Amino acid sequence: IRNGMIHILDYKPGAKTDKPIEQLTIYALALSRLTGIRLFHFKCAWFDGEHFYEFYPLAVVHKRGGFRRAA
Repeated sequence: IRNGMIHILDYKPGAKTDKPIEQLTIYALALSRLTGIRLFHFKCAWFDGEHFYEFYPLAVVHKRGGFRRAA
């Protein structure tokens, strides 16, 4: 927890080319559901030794009109 946000961080050796947005969004959705903490309070990021990328999982869910698993 930092600055009032719950951060979910994931080390990815190839962070520049990896895009684990769906994976991290699922983690945030699961933690939100298990803890009862609103998704609004989560922030996700992936990184390596040179790069750092972050996003708000709530924005991903709203952009997609809800999160659906691929069949």
